[in-house]
Amino acid sequence: MTWQVIFIRISQATIPVDLILRLYATGLDLSVHNVKLKYNDCTTSKGVEDDAAIDVLFLERDKLHNLSGLLGNCCNIGKSDPSIASDVECKNSLACQDKKACLVMYYNTLKFLCQPLAELVNSEKKRILAQNEASSDSSSLCIIQDAFYQFCDSFFSLESCASETKREGFDDGEVLVPSIIVAGFILSTCTKRKIPKSVCYIKQIIGSGRIQSQGLKFVYVSLYNIGVLMYRSKQIKEALKALKLSHRASWTNIQLLREMFIHKKSSGDHLSEDVVRDLVTDACTRSAFLLEVLHACGNLKVEKIIVESLENWSALENLFRQLSGPMPLIKQWVKIQCKLHKNKDLEDSAPTLCCMLLSSAEVSKMAICKILEQELLAYQEMTHGYPDFCQRMQIKVIDLLLQDAYAMEDSPLLKARMLIRKGRTIRANGIEALNDCIWCLSEAISIMKNFYSETSIAGTPACHQLAAAHCLLALCTQEAEPNSEQLYQDIYAALDLWFSIFIPDSCFVDDEFKMVSGNTLQLLYNVLDLLSVKGYTKLHSNIYKLIIRIYKLNNVELGKCVANLWECRRLSHALCVSPVNESFITNLSEHCGGSSKSVDFWMHSLSGSQPGLLGFQQNLTCFFNNFNHGLKNHESHTQSAVSANNVNLVASELIASDPVRSHSLFLAGYLYYDLCERQICRGRLFEGLSYAKEAFRLRSQLFKRKFTFSIEALVEKYNESGDIGEIAQTAINGPKNLQVHRIVASELWSFDSNSSNLCGCYLSPWNVLECYLESILQVGCINEMIGNGVEAESFLLWGKSISCSQNLPLFEATFSSILGKLYRKKRLWNFAEQELQSAKRILVDSSSHCSCIRCLLMLEANLDQQLGDLFRNLFDISIINDSTGKLSRAEVLYKSALEKLNCSEWKNIICDAESNVDLAVRNTIINGEDVAGNAATQPEAIGARKGRKTKNVSKSVVKEQHVIPERRSSRVTRSRFRSSQNQSTTCTGEAQIEISKHSNGNVASKLSDTCWEKDSSLLGKGSCMEELTSEITCFCNQTKCWQCLPAEVMKSGLLIYFINMKWEYAHRKLLVRILTGTGKCLGYGDPTHEIHEVVWQSISVLVSRNAYTQTCSSSHRTFLLDLIGRETVGDTFAIERAAILYRIGWMTLKGFHSKVARIDCCDLSKVQLSKTVHWLKLAFVLSREVPVLFQKVSRLLSAIYLLSATSEHFALPSCKALSESHWASYFHQASLGTHLNNQFFPSTSGRLNAQRFVDSGDLNGVVSSCAHTETSTLLRLAPESVNDLEQFVMNFYVGLPATAIICISLLGHDYTNLLQELLLDPSSIHAWMLLSRLNSKNQPVVLLLPLDSVLEEVSDDAAPNDDNARACQELRQLMNSGKKWHCPWGSAVVDNVAPAFKMILEENFMTSSGCPLEDTKSTRSLWWMVRKKVDHQLGKLLSNLEDSWLGPWRHVLLGDCLDCRSLNTVHKKLVQDLKSKCKMNINESYLKLVLGAAKFDIEEACLSQRCLRKGCYTGKLEHHEQENSQSNGIDDVSALASQLIREAVNELHMEDAICREPIILVLDLDVQMLPWESIPILRQQEVYRMPSVGSISFILERSQQYHELACTNAAAFPLIDPLDAFYLLNPSGDLSSTQAEFENWFRDQNFEGKAGTVPTAEELATALKNHDLYLYFGHGSGEQYLSKDEIQGLEKCAATVLMGCSSGSLRLNGCYVPRGVSLSYIQAGSPVTIANLWEVTDKDIDRFGKAVLNAWLRERMDLVDCSQCNQLVKEFEAMKIKGRKGNSRKKSASSNLTETANSGSSTNACEHRPTVGSFVGRARESCTLPFLNGASPVCYGVPTGIMRKKDL
Repeated sequence: MTWQVIFIRISQATIPVDLILRLYATGLDLSVHNVKLKYNDCTTSKGVEDDAAIDVLFLERDKLHNLSGLLGNCCNIGKSDPSIASDVECKNSLACQDKKACLVMYYNTLKFLCQPLAELVNSEKKRILAQNEASSDSSSLCIIQDAFYQFCDSFFSLESCASETKREGFDDGEVLVPSIIVAGFILSTCTKRKIPKSVCYIKQIIGSGRIQSQGLKFVYVSLYNIGVLMYRSKQIKEALKALKLSHRASWTNIQLLREMFIHKKSSGDHLSEDVVRDLVTDACTRSAFLLEVLHACGNLKVEKIIVESLENWSALENLFRQLSGPMPLIKQWVKIQCKLHKNKDLEDSAPTLCCMLLSSAEVSKMAICKILEQELLAYQEMTHGYPDFCQRMQIKVIDLLLQDAYAMEDSPLLKARMLIRKGRTIRANGIEALNDCIWCLSEAISIMKNFYSETSIAGTPACHQLAAAHCLLALCTQEAEPNSEQLYQDIYAALDLWFSIFIPDSCFVDDEFKMVSGNTLQLLYNVLDLLSVKGYTKLHSNIYKLIIRIYKLNNVELGKCVANLWECRRLSHALCVSPVNESFITNLSEHCGGSSKSVDFWMHSLSGSQPGLLGFQQNLTCFFNNFNHGLKNHESHTQSAVSANNVNLVASELIASDPVRSHSLFLAGYLYYDLCERQICRGRLFEGLSYAKEAFRLRSQLFKRKFTFSIEALVEKYNESGDIGEIAQTAINGPKNLQVHRIVASELWSFDSNSSNLCGCYLSPWNVLECYLESILQVGCINEMIGNGVEAESFLLWGKSISCSQNLPLFEATFSSILGKLYRKKRLWNFAEQELQSAKRILVDSSSHCSCIRCLLMLEANLDQQLGDLFRNLFDISIINDSTGKLSRAEVLYKSALEKLNCSEWKNIICDAESNVDLAVRNTIINGEDVAGNAATQPEAIGARKGRKTKNVSKSVVKEQHVIPERRSSRVTRSRFRSSQNQSTTCTGEAQIEISKHSNGNVASKLSDTCWEKDSSLLGKGSCMEELTSEITCFCNQTKCWQCLPAEVMKSGLLIYFINMKWEYAHRKLLVRILTGTGKCLGYGDPTHEIHEVVWQSISVLVSRNAYTQTCSSSHRTFLLDLIGRETVGDTFAIERAAILYRIGWMTLKGFHSKVARIDCCDLSKVQLSKTVHWLKLAFVLSREVPVLFQKVSRLLSAIYLLSATSEHFALPSCKALSESHWASYFHQASLGTHLNNQFFPSTSGRLNAQRFVDSGDLNGVVSSCAHTETSTLLRLAPESVNDLEQFVMNFYVGLPATAIICISLLGHDYTNLLQELLLDPSSIHAWMLLSRLNSKNQPVVLLLPLDSVLEEVSDDAAPNDDNARACQELRQLMNSGKKWHCPWGSAVVDNVAPAFKMILEENFMTSSGCPLEDTKSTRSLWWMVRKKVDHQLGKLLSNLEDSWLGPWRHVLLGDCLDCRSLNTVHKKLVQDLKSKCKMNINESYLKLVLGAAKFDIEEACLSQRCLRKGCYTGKLEHHEQENSQSNGIDDVSALASQLIREAVNELHMEDAICREPIILVLDLDVQMLPWESIPILRQQEVYRMPSVGSISFILERSQQYHELACTNAAAFPLIDPLDAFYLLNPSGDLSSTQAEFENWFRDQNFEGKAGTVPTAEELATALKNHDLYLYFGHGSGEQYLSKDEIQGLEKCAATVLMGCSSGSLRLNGCYVPRGVSLSYIQAGSPVTIANLWEVTDKDIDRFGKAVLNAWLRERMDLVDCSQCNQLVKEFEAMKIKGRKGNSRKKSASSNLTETANSGSSTNACEHRPTVGSFVGRARESCTLPFLNGASPVCYGVPTGIMRKKDL
């Protein structure tokens, strides 16, 4: 060896050592930094620590550059030098060994250097990857990256040199190398350098097999995190690289573990299967994310990746038991497919995983089956977002499974399960393919039945699957064919199977059993709810038994079962009176003992739910209002927990969240529903309606969540008059395609999934449907009761349509029954009979299904009663020949109904009066245990003996456990007497009756302690029930009565007693109606005694404890009369009591002169008139919200007081504050517009509860709320107590306007007979006219005038067969109308006394609605001749009407005289003369009215003493007055008085024309169609008409409120500016002459509006709100452009002029609210509406309209300072003396007058100028036909002035 060679070798050995030492030093320096970082970890914040770590990488640039140089010099270590290779070839073997040694040293040095760097890079990868690639620090990262690469090169070089056995010597751990490689990948990603090299290193390390599981796990976890960071930072390409490498590493790791598992090669103990399963799930999850990223970037390798992943998973599936499926991977695949095929219709375009894996040899058929099942689940979960596509794919996957996987005969259960799944998928598509769904279920059931019959083996899941299939088949059958009997058979089969699963006392309960239990309950709830809504109750007992078993077997307290079933209202069937099924009580008592029969047990079970507990309390005490309020003397107690306020509070809290939970909607809906029932039974219908509507609103939301349906668009066709001629309403057609919502239906099919919460509240669609239909029925019934016939019909038809579509017989029969009643009251006799007979057929067909006998009996009895009422009405109107047969049929039906309600089923509800069993004792014997506890034992009473007798007594009592017993009378001790005396101080004249107590004090105290004195009291804490332990005030004074029962039921504490009370209430309510019909039938034959017996039975039903008492003593009957006529606070039979009292009052008057009846008959014939009046006043108060009954009672009272004022025979005790005329006129006006008052004022009782439902953002709601809370007496119909009636009437008259209000009614057939008997007048009277005149400043005038002549057709002084008649007949033949006139009022009393009016209107319709076939001169001449003839006939008819009907009393219709000083002077002098000379008490108001009519002839009848004294007159009483007059100077005085009056009249006769105030007509519906404004005496009088007196005040107060809101001073009457107008002219486009007449003129006046075009409803609504005047010239009323409902919803409405045909006509609907657009405008607040009563022709009505508008505009132009106003101002200013305190009212009036005249909104407006109505009468004369066209326009509203706005 030469020295050169030695030198070279020494150099080669020295350089690496030096470089390696320097690298060690650099690594040591970096390690010191790492140590410092770890040391500072505890004292430095995270941000500072991160900065220090980055400093190592970026800020140590000098060291890193030195490192770069070192790495550059070291890169050749281990490599041969070519220049000296020839010299050392001989030494190659030795050199190789040195190179390896040097390489190992270099590897260890790089490992020492790179380890801390890799740790830093991996820990800070998030911040490094966030650095910009162009950063100045990237050079430092490149240096570190090169160090990592040199380490990798050295590692792989060293690995290639080392043998397999020596590799372990240079690897210090599994994670180091992967950590450095991953760190290098991070830096390459950041610097964008040598990325392929990094990827190559990672692939090499993954595939080398050298890295163990821990290292691979580090690789794929780190790379996955890197990929996620890159994806989030939108670096998709880099993310994909990392994720793909992570995917490869994760599955490589799993394959490694698989091999280790197979060869049992593990470093420690045996490898756990759980670890492998978790890693597989983790790998599937990471691969799923890779698929998501691949799809996001549009990569086409998605299928390749998922196939690889599934193949890897399949390789493990056969090895590891219970390996979870690749669900994350499949879910992501399904999600991608859903997105790809979202908008594609082809279902075959999406591949299934099965199709992709069939070609793979690595995937077994079993694995494919499992994958398909999971794919099916994945598509099922995605159904909500992509329903159509997912459902198609589910069916596709299921078909593959059925064809391949489950086609073998050895898997029938799996095949059946898959068939059920297919059925679920088909059902989720809707009900269109419901038959296919039923086929799948039937096939599955058949397969399972065959399997069980062959093997006789049925485990719990398999048996449950078969039961569930039966149950699902029943539910599907209900949807497909609701009337099928098959569904009941399937339910029977399902219950039998479940009974075989849930065996009592089973001690083995595993997870599988719990799952079955939870899912079984959900199916059972659906079945139970379905059967309940259908009324099929035979299976309820078995279902309750099964539910209780499930709760018991799952160790759940049965109290929770009770709470759950109650809150979801599953304890009774649809429409049942009883809230709890007796079978459930029986089943529950078998497990809980007798304690479960107590109310306290139920309340304790519900104590965890405030809404549930409150609902329970309210439902049970619904009919206990009288008892609650009977304890009103205990004012110290807090309000009851079941008060309306508390119910409102709890319900409001339930629905306060957004969105509201379904269960909260359900609970709140029932709270409002039951609260409505409470109000109805107390007679508060409008408050009840508000709660019913809120319940319906909440349940409608719930219904829409459970069901889907479509609604046909509303199509309305109008005739030429604008009235609706044909309506295709949604309510009539009902909902279309009603079906359970897809998602809701699919929930039930998951019976094999995880169990649901046993105590969770589940609402089935059938449960929701039941409560929804009940609310429809409730709202419809209340609307029918208050007279809203149209609304009621809409609700009832909607409910009936749903009931028919779902075959719900109970609902079908009920809806049809009420519709029959509605049609009967609308006089649609054929429709009524069809509905009632249909309901009867339904009940007959479904009687075998309904096992609730009481419900069935009540429905049948109700139908018999309704049919009886129908046939009785048919007999009454005599529209058919065989009327006697109809009456007999009605009697038979009433008798049948009574038999149904008197059968044995009702006898045990309450016991006979002779029962002496004490309730407390009975309660104790029945329970045999502590009522409040759960123990089944009870200590014996002292001295008790055991023996047969005791047992027999117990058995006998148990048999009567459903009986509410009588109280027995107990001995009154001295202490009890003192207690009763102390309590009686607050109850004048009422006896104190003690609730019976057992002699054993422990029993009574136990009952009171456990039931009523705790916080769980049924009526709430402090609800006065503590007083039940002592004495209770009762009306009966120890006589058995209905009022005692609630107290005793409360005392008993037994649930069954409360239920029986509800049954008894419903039973008695129906019984009274049937007895009423029976009595009316008897009334036609006048068998007085039989009628009285029926009335006694009715009274007994309402007030007696025993409703079946047939005979009773005279003293008892007297007591019954006293009870029925006594006012009871919170009376639960308020309406029924009012009806009976009215009936008694009518009978009393009918038999008033019958002396025989008074001697021989019962006490009903001996009732004094004064007592009758008191009872009728009570009926008046009780019936204030029942329009028809209220009207009848009011009319009868008015007639009685009028007779009392005019005849001594009917004298009543005098009232100091009010005269007979006050009472008579008050009751008369109350009888008018009763339906309409309810429309205007839905909260007439003044309560605020209904207002909580008004949207505060709606001004209309705010205004109505204001009007109802602070309103005058006029806005209320009656007070709530008869004791307040007198003061109420006094306040009523104070609140009247000064304008004269004239009320007119026609009394028909019933009253003609009654008055004929009362007046003993044999003459024939066709009708009577009741007329009242009243205002705030004068005493009322009331007249009862006989209409003894009929206004027949008026001839033209010619023979009937003259030329005019022939002309009319000829014209009819020439007219091309094609239409038939429909009378708006149908039939009315006016048809009997003025039949010519209807014929005139029919003739007018014929000549005005059509056009001649040929338009010739002769035809026109003929047309005009007929028109003028009819016009003349109408004028003559009106003149005859005035002469015949009013006669000398016509002047009563005139308005008061204005500024007639001479009249005032004469009147004052005459009053003094009559008082001084004649000694007469004079009605000064009436006298002034007579003097004001001086120009008319005043007849003697108007000057009778009674009329002058009381202002009342009754026709046909003149001869009685003559008989009663005495020869004591009265005649002379009368003659003198008559002479004085005549002289005064003659003195005023020569006066000029007198200006008069306007009048307001309030017309009964029987006379409103007549043009009263055009009778001769009113032709020039300013006349308005309104539907009721209350509506007048409504308009005036609403006008005042708007003035206050606008900050302007309100005048005494509304004001309008006619220039502030909006017009709608000829919107239909076919009235060209009208448009030509007005269009330009309207533009000249600067009016806004539309001509020849149809505006939107929004435009018209805005115009009505923002203008003072709305002008409509077109066809009809304009309702076709803006509906009645939209008009009524306006918060402000302009004055309106509607010049279309019949725009002001009211269409009567029998006993229901009339319909007319004019009423809608009044309800919206329009001060005045001018409209036409019948058809008019365009030219004439255009003249009228233009004349009115011209007059208004002239009046506006002529507005100047009013001399009267100026004079008043001067007088008031002169009275303003300094320091004077008086005349405050006058000062205020003066100030208001001045401010009104100078307000900012108007000028020159005062109360002395003519108002808008004064110009209407003059405008009539502008018509060519002044009566046929001129009499048609009338003015609805109140006097309205004309003003001039400053801004116009």
